[in-house]
Amino acid sequence: MRTSLVGILFLVDLVFPDPSYTSHVELKPCIEIKFCAIAEWDVKAISEPLNEVKAIIKNIPGTEIVKNDGDYVHAEVVSKNMEFVDDLEVSYSPDTKKLVIRSESREGKGVFGVNQKRVDSIKTALLF
Repeated sequence: MRTSLVGILFLVDLVFPDPSYTSHVELKPCIEIKFCAIAEWDVKAISEPLNEVKAIIKNIPGTEIVKNDGDYVHAEVVSKNMEFVDDLEVSYSPDTKKLVIRSESREGKGVFGVNQKRVDSIKTALLF
């Protein structure tokens, strides 16, 4: 009986790993470029790129990190007029030392390039 319980717990741990062991997450491609921006950067020169990006994201007004899971971060960005919510996702691959950032408007209205500007500002803060 005890052996069966240990076996079941072992299998559950394999199926549902601890978030700290989560590996690189592939982000969805942008369907409509007008409302979405995605960029990939080589970050070999930065010792802890994901932690640095999280610090940058925390300083963006109206932004809240809603998921921080291993090498993946998902934040929600509320527009200045509190009308729209955008999704900001970051995925880091320690094997390739690549960082992918994706920003997309949920509503797809009147964004005026805000997603590309957001991605560019994160890149500037991170790499320069």
